[in-house]
Amino acid sequence: MSSAAPPPISAVLRPWPLFLDLSALSLPISVSESTYRLTQNLRFFLPNYAVITLIIFVVTLVTRPLPLILFLCISAAWVYLVLWRDEPLSVFDFEIDQKIIVGFLAVLTLVALFWTKTWSKLFVSVIVGAAIVLFHGVLRAPEDSLEDSPYGSLLNVVDSPRGEYASV
Repeated sequence: MSSAAPPPISAVLRPWPLFLDLSALSLPISVSESTYRLTQNLRFFLPNYAVITLIIFVVTLVTRPLPLILFLCISAAWVYLVLWRDEPLSVFDFEIDQKIIVGFLAVLTLVALFWTKTWSKLFVSVIVGAAIVLFHGVLRAPEDSLEDSPYGSLLNVVDSPRGEYASV
C-alpha cells in the first residue's frame, strides 16, 4: 500500500502575509464575481481558514482547562498523524491505512466533544469561522482574477477609454 503521503503542514498553509494582504481586498462587482472569489479563495486558503476556526475554538475553551488540554492533544494528534507524517504508520509491522487513522481521529474527536459538553462551543466557533471565511473569501481578489474571472474580458475594457471594440 504505497499511497502518496500528504505534504507537510508548512507546505499546505499559505503564508500569513499573503493571507492578510490588505491591498488585495476590494468589493466584488456582482454576485457572480463574489461566488467566483469565494470558491477560488476557499481552494487556495482552506488550511488557513481551518487554522483560524481552530484558534477560535481553542479561545472559547480558555475558561475550561480540562477540555482545552484534551483538544490541544487531539489537535496535535491530527497534525502529526494526518499532516506531518511522510511515511505510513506501522504498528507491530502492520501498515495502517490513512482512512482508518482519519476515521479513528474523527470518532475520538466526536466522543471528546460530547464527553466534555463542548459541542455547542464548537458550533459557535464554526459559525464565527464561516463568517470570517465568507467575509475574507468575498473581499479578497485572487491574483488570477482578471484571466479566470467570468468578467475578465469586461474588466480589460476599463484600461482603454474606447474599449476593445473594432471601429465600424
